[in-house]
Amino acid sequence: MGYADFLRKVPLFAELPDADLQRLCSMIKEVLLAPGQVLFSEGDPGEEAYVIAEGEIEIVKASAGREVLLAVRASGDVIGETALLEMAPRNATARARGACKLLGIHKTLLDELVQGSASAARVMFFTVLARWRATGSMLRQSEKMAQLGTLTAGVAHELNNPAAAVQRGASQLADALTALLDAERALGQIPATKQFALTTELLRDAAASGARRPPNLDALSRGDREDEMEAALDARAIADAGDLAPVLVTLGYDAAWLGAIAGQVGADNLPVVLRWLAGTYLVWNRLAEIAQGASRISEIVKALKGYAYLDQAPVQDVDVHEGLDSTLVILRHKLKAGIKVTRAYAPDLPRITAWGSELNQVWTNILDNAADALADRIADGSAEITIRTRREGDFVVVELSDNGPGIPPEIQDRIFEAFFTTKPPGKGTGLGLDISYRIVVHRHRGDIRVASRPGQTTFTVKLPINNAADAGKGPTLNAVPPPSDAELKKILTGVHTIAVVGMSSKPDRPAYQVPAYLQEHGYRIIPVNPTLTEALGEKAYPELGAVPDPVDAVLLFVRSEAVPPIVEQAIEIGARTVWMQEGIINLEAAERARAAGLTVVMDRCMRATWQRLLAPA
Repeated sequence: MGYADFLRKVPLFAELPDADLQRLCSMIKEVLLAPGQVLFSEGDPGEEAYVIAEGEIEIVKASAGREVLLAVRASGDVIGETALLEMAPRNATARARGACKLLGIHKTLLDELVQGSASAARVMFFTVLARWRATGSMLRQSEKMAQLGTLTAGVAHELNNPAAAVQRGASQLADALTALLDAERALGQIPATKQFALTTELLRDAAASGARRPPNLDALSRGDREDEMEAALDARAIADAGDLAPVLVTLGYDAAWLGAIAGQVGADNLPVVLRWLAGTYLVWNRLAEIAQGASRISEIVKALKGYAYLDQAPVQDVDVHEGLDSTLVILRHKLKAGIKVTRAYAPDLPRITAWGSELNQVWTNILDNAADALADRIADGSAEITIRTRREGDFVVVELSDNGPGIPPEIQDRIFEAFFTTKPPGKGTGLGLDISYRIVVHRHRGDIRVASRPGQTTFTVKLPINNAADAGKGPTLNAVPPPSDAELKKILTGVHTIAVVGMSSKPDRPAYQVPAYLQEHGYRIIPVNPTLTEALGEKAYPELGAVPDPVDAVLLFVRSEAVPPIVEQAIEIGARTVWMQEGIINLEAAERARAAGLTVVMDRCMRATWQRLLAPA
């Protein structure tokens, strides 16, 4: 069957010469899928790309034990090309939503197409780039949710034991109080003498003290002493010897003491005094258990608040040691399985200006990976994680080491890449260290490196103590202050023409929805995207420098790394404002724009800002 007319409508093949297109049609393979049938699975080798002729294909990726739906591709879409271009395994699974017909293109044919057609290469580049962004954004959100789920499960696990202890102690305390009240009434029937009152007062204090600080006895010694005490109680014909003996031994008493106390309170009164003493001890013991459980709960909640920096400003003076300790508490359910943690903290480590909760994400990602790497060492008890801190000039240095198998040298340069993971499909997204790198390097202007060999892997994180814009100013992590609401309102009311770099033609994308909304509210939108000819009724331009009309503001929908050259073009064409859409941050480019006299807005949605500040009430 001929597919030339159909393929001519697909952007990837739109500009192919007729001869090449006919050759392509003669070499493609038709693939039919039943509903629910898998085309390829995550981790499979990639040999073919596919053009969807009929039906829909859902692209899913396993993340934290569940499937994340990345996209649904329909007729005319190309899928599976990324694995061929990267010569890497499939990074997601493709599955038919219904009956589907696809056109398979072998790797050698796709290579010829990309190498021989500049238009095809350009379309392929922007297709892969757009999918990389969309996949990254979705999986980062999934990674955050998965991490939140892991932390929640860990905290719940840690809270379960002390909460159960409090509940159990409260229940047992009610029975112990009833028994003590009965014992107090029996004790009140004994005629009080000065010696008797003094003895019972001392016994009450001993019971309270013993409940808070029980003796450290091994099981064998305790068993022998309990047997001896029980025999001494039986010799005196005291009932409930089996219940009384463990309490008396816990309080540090022996058979000799039993004889001495009998002389002080009277042999006839001894059973009543002992039952009262046991009841007093049990009440204090249950109270101690409840207090200990409540204290443990309080400790976990405090650690959780410290981990998340609840009720605090996002940027503050951070104690790195507190963040590390809070993270260890949050991960205790995983570490206590048999991993020894050694902390070698510098006593004089200064506080740093930072996003505390984000740094704790870094510690969590690294320590969680270390715990996974030590799984095989837990059985023999040799698993160990060491955390060291020190100061180096104007930096705080944190080293997190484990004695696991190490990272192979050939992949050490790739571990901070997005989506790169050594874990099997479904066990990791390859974003944990990518997120850590972004937080340390881009967010805090620090450095993170790894050194690894069998038996030792060390992640070294360097963070500036006082990240100031210049020596004469106070500490700040963002040298470009965010505009106030008044400034934002002035920008929005003073702008008429907006060049949208990275404009999309797909209505479900923010890069289309936001400009469309702004156009509806009186702004002129100029699309800038080399893959478009027009959008929203306006001619599209391949780059910002090609826009012939005056531009008031440049709205960016591109990766943060791609911002600097666009800022240079914005300066050249005389734009007044550079607005980086939500999620886009590039401090260096922002500083360059400000130095050239432009107003800069970062990490903020223009549509949401307009709705908040200018929409009618």
